[in-house]
Amino acid sequence: MKLHHVALGIHDVEAGIILYQTLGFVLRGRGKHYANGMPTAFITNPATGVDLELIQVSGMPAPSLLHLAFEVEDIKATCAKLLGDGYVYEREPFFNENSRFHMAFLRHPDGVIAQINQPE
Repeated sequence: MKLHHVALGIHDVEAGIILYQTLGFVLRGRGKHYANGMPTAFITNPATGVDLELIQVSGMPAPSLLHLAFEVEDIKATCAKLLGDGYVYEREPFFNENSRFHMAFLRHPDGVIAQINQPE
């Protein structure tokens, strides 16, 4: 698996973009979160290749780690392995029309959520 991005829950996406730009990140795109309709932004640090997804949230401390996203070649095989390792589905595999990825969300017993992405 290849790390695809890290998602952070923040209170204000616009302020987050400005903050991370001061740290060398560049805005790649904006959107709305597929589940809650809140503003999102993808930013990249060109020097490191690290991608962050900023997701506007309310009712939780911020910033908060929402999930680690991985890109895989075979979502079914990867999910089967993770399920065998003790993960449980937060959301079973589905196709996201916005990103054009097949996705699944799995939670480890310790609480970490892994988003698994397979490009179309």
